[in-house]
Amino acid sequence: MVSNKNILLGAMLLMSTATAMAQSPSDSIAAGQPPMSGDTIIYQEPTLITTKIHAQARTYGDSIALRWVPEDYVSWKYLCQTGVNVLRTETNAENFAIDTLAYALKPLSEEGFRAKYALNDSNALVALGVLYGEGRMGLNQTQNMPGTLGASMEHNNEQDLSFAFAMLVADWRPDLARDMAVGFLDRTAQPGKTYDYYIQPTRWETDGRLIFEPGVVERVRNNEYWPGIFDPQMVDSLSSPRRHVLGWWDHEYSTYELYRRQVSDGDGNATDGEWVHINPKPYLSVIELPQGEDYKAYSDSVPSFGVYEYVVAGHDAFGDVIPSAHQLRVNVYDNEPPTAPQLKTIVVDYPDNDIRGRTRARIIWEKDTLERDLQGYIVRYYNAKISGETWMELNDQIIPPADTMFVADVTGLRTGMLQVAAYDRSGNEAVSFSQLIELHDFKAPAAPDSLSAQVIVPQLTPLAREDMKRAYVILRWKPDPTDDDIMHYDIAFANDTTHTFQRLNELAINETWFIDSLALDVNQKYIYYKVRATDYSTNEGEWSPWIQVKRPHITPPTQPHLERSTSKDEEGIHMEWIVGTDADMDYHNAYRRLGEDGDWELIGRYDHDSLTAHNYTIVIDDRPTYNRQQRYYYYVESFNSSPFTSKSLAVSFLFQGPKIWDVSLKLIGDYDEKTKQTRLVWDTGKLPFDAPYYYCIYRRAAGEERYEYMGNVPADTLEFTDQRLNPGEQAEYYVMIQWRDGRQSTLSNTITVKRSEK
Repeated sequence: MVSNKNILLGAMLLMSTATAMAQSPSDSIAAGQPPMSGDTIIYQEPTLITTKIHAQARTYGDSIALRWVPEDYVSWKYLCQTGVNVLRTETNAENFAIDTLAYALKPLSEEGFRAKYALNDSNALVALGVLYGEGRMGLNQTQNMPGTLGASMEHNNEQDLSFAFAMLVADWRPDLARDMAVGFLDRTAQPGKTYDYYIQPTRWETDGRLIFEPGVVERVRNNEYWPGIFDPQMVDSLSSPRRHVLGWWDHEYSTYELYRRQVSDGDGNATDGEWVHINPKPYLSVIELPQGEDYKAYSDSVPSFGVYEYVVAGHDAFGDVIPSAHQLRVNVYDNEPPTAPQLKTIVVDYPDNDIRGRTRARIIWEKDTLERDLQGYIVRYYNAKISGETWMELNDQIIPPADTMFVADVTGLRTGMLQVAAYDRSGNEAVSFSQLIELHDFKAPAAPDSLSAQVIVPQLTPLAREDMKRAYVILRWKPDPTDDDIMHYDIAFANDTTHTFQRLNELAINETWFIDSLALDVNQKYIYYKVRATDYSTNEGEWSPWIQVKRPHITPPTQPHLERSTSKDEEGIHMEWIVGTDADMDYHNAYRRLGEDGDWELIGRYDHDSLTAHNYTIVIDDRPTYNRQQRYYYYVESFNSSPFTSKSLAVSFLFQGPKIWDVSLKLIGDYDEKTKQTRLVWDTGKLPFDAPYYYCIYRRAAGEERYEYMGNVPADTLEFTDQRLNPGEQAEYYVMIQWRDGRQSTLSNTITVKRSEK
């Protein structure tokens, strides 16, 4: 039942919307359109609503401030001409009454604006200009020819921009909001009471071009105002020396104030800096950035290097400025490096007069300019075999700025590169040109370890067998871990261990691998290899032990075939494959694919020696995923040491599985009186297989014999809403899973949802 308050309020509001209602179809209520939010019921065809009044309220204990914003410039100008009504009802009052707080509320007149606000009040001038045409573009002032589409678009863009700035100054100034008829202060609201507010046009459009949805703010309890918490996520990034970009994410406020203070200088000394307002006018982000429309960015330049703190404050719609709860600390580093030193001389000597003993290097450099923040120098050494991909520092402590010489202990190092780096207090560096340091070494490298070979044969067709004359062998080895100055390797080969090994490589080998080509048209069954290392001091190491490599042949293996005992059941597909008994047979691969165009998948690898005890038979029990549309294909491929393989013929099977699958679906639901709709949610356990699916929802109203299919939702959606329950009605619901290949789940539990009589 609709309360007397609802009937009376709906009637009074509908009287003011009679013109608009006359334009709506007579069956707008029967069409099931939802009422406006709250207890007030105003039926109006949504497809005819062309604009809307957005409203909100703020309580202060002794008063309540209202703010509203029309949808666009045209709507606002219409409301400025006709005025708005501000109505109020007390929520849940025993004696229902409608209070008219304002009738035909319009903006302050032009004369009133000029009398009330000073000429240097820029925000008031913006409102005055938008309302009464100050500074507006004339009909003959467009860049495009007057009367053309381009000129109309220019006027439209100017109107949109003017409206945006008018609403911004209304955010900044509550007095301007009220004088522009987009704000109202209810001073008669009593502390602790709860009210509903309605903002609607005083006169409705008669030709149907503008049909307003009134602004409604419900259940406003008049308590004392407490500012909310503004805590945006803030970041910064350096754009140039002493300039960086502040960024934060926020969607509640339109404009911002930014404040900065310095907490330490570039030398790390603490400073007691005062907060400085760094944007003289409220900052408005008007550029769409890659981070999204909620991301705001502001570029700031600081006067000197050091550590700074920032605070961002947001303007809300009621003229209040809310500062962020936390500060962002930014360290503005000095990123200007010092001038580079000039490396002059490197002198190597032996203090014990023994070239195999201790070794020292005296490094001398020059630097023309000694910067105020120069911290000192670091001497670095580089040899990829000793220091890897990084430079090794030779001094434990930084060398003072005034020094230009350093004596380093280079005992045990090899010939490499030296450089001198200058550092300032901010960590910036400038590096000299590198120079070679030559160091003697009399220790020959050890023989390489773990020499191995992998034979590679080209994959050719049987028709190309006669032209097949070469294969390839990849040799790999490991250097002795104690040898850190190996310069290159040499490879030697022989066709017999009794022969003299000959050097194979013409150029030095810098890697720990080598590729050799093997001739297949020779009578030598094997070939032998060994390797040795040479260091940067040209010391040649010992040869490694030789390894034996077998040359491949070009005879393909016997083709495998399928045994007749192959079968299929609910447990899977059972196959027996017979393979050849060739002496050179190596292994066999089993493959499977789904459909004629699918990719072949390796499902098993079988060593040939393991099949000798099973009569050279491969037994495969495969349980692929059920598929109701396509067939599974299988084949076996045999391999030996030749470059050719033999493949069996492919066989195919259908493996569909059952249509109905037992799935645990738990459905719950209830009627939401606030949103006027039934809300269903459900949960499902682990599904028996991975395949595309969706949920189907079924409903049976009271008195109906069969369940009605209501619709479906995607797999990642676990809820559904139904808006068709009338007061006092009830309905039963259940849900099920429908896979796109035709399979279905068992049904969920059935629930009953009833809507109250109210």
